Amino acid sequence: MAFLNWYDWIQPTTPYASIFFGVILTVLAGVIVWFNTKKIRTAILIIFGALSLTIIGTIILYIIGYYG
Repeated sequence: MAFLNWYDWIQPTTPYASIFFGVILTVLAGVIVWFNTKKIRTAILIIFGALSLTIIGTIILYIIGYYG
């Protein structure tokens, strides 16, 4: 995991770090939604939506040159 720095959770420095922490937060959000609703379909919908947002956001930031 050479692509991670200790401060990447604050401001990701690479696209890989953005996706890594995005996946962690996505799973956390899915678990919280599942605990609150007890509906697996809702949790899966949240997980897919958040993963899509993470990937699309990372691609857009990469295209505009945020990661250097």
